Amino acid sequence: MHLTLRKILMVEFMQLADTQLGMQRHLSLQTMNNPEFRKERQQRWINNGFVPAGEAPNELPQNVTDMQEEKNNFSHTIDIANDIKPAFVMICGDLVNNLDQQDQKDAFSDVTKRLAPEIPLKVVPGNHDVCPDFYNASPDALSEYRKVFGHDYYSFLVEETLFIGLNSEIFDSSDLLGNEYAVQMEFIRDTLLSKEATEAHTICAFMHKPLFLENPLSDDSHGQLKPAHRMELMNLLESSGVELMLAGHLHHNREATYKNMKLVASGAVGYPISGSCGYRLVSITPENIAHEYHSL
Repeated sequence: MHLTLRKILMVEFMQLADTQLGMQRHLSLQTMNNPEFRKERQQRWINNGFVPAGEAPNELPQNVTDMQEEKNNFSHTIDIANDIKPAFVMICGDLVNNLDQQDQKDAFSDVTKRLAPEIPLKVVPGNHDVCPDFYNASPDALSEYRKVFGHDYYSFLVEETLFIGLNSEIFDSSDLLGNEYAVQMEFIRDTLLSKEATEAHTICAFMHKPLFLENPLSDDSHGQLKPAHRMELMNLLESSGVELMLAGHLHHNREATYKNMKLVASGAVGYPISGSCGYRLVSITPENIAHEYHSL
């Protein structure tokens, strides 16, 4: 009797979002002694989809002058990663809150140094990482991100699963970034036509902003990718076999589906606008994709 041993192709990884070091300090200073502005800020979150329907936002931080709580949450998450040893750790953007504040970038570097060297750290940028005003990316900010954090879009292969990291802000600020949109789209098309893609049993993508919240044809809101390039990107990814898109940005958990593609946004590590801080564990095999959010 001849026994054939079938290789088990399983990838288990950790996805994080919105470590956003400095956010609590920023919000605390912004709303200090101004209850009306606090209410306005929370209402803006509700209007833009940062709070699930029927839920109330968490209380805004008060009297915060440092990043200690965010650093503690991030450090605890890294310690968990060191314990469970995922194939890699992916952070889906908003690594820091203010890209021009060096102490935030230093704190991010200090915490990530805790990650065991055998566990790769992958990141993609969020609006707070490349947009000086939090909404509109600039060439200088994008250049600074690349200098500090590395490539803002790329692909890699693990156990015949192809992973693609994308820069959502190039889509949303395409009119401000020269040919960056065309270059990233060419990268996406080339990657999805590559030998790695055709031979992969699963393709998973990462981006900071969710493609959409509930309706793929919905109007513009800050909680989702702007509609200008949304359908083109979604149709390209879905028609090319991308089965899972993981995101962040909302600071709470949200799921949607577009045809055969699952869309999952994870809650924040740093400050939860709604729900709790946490991380997501994802397991991919040729037959199944499973994921679960774990609160800190």
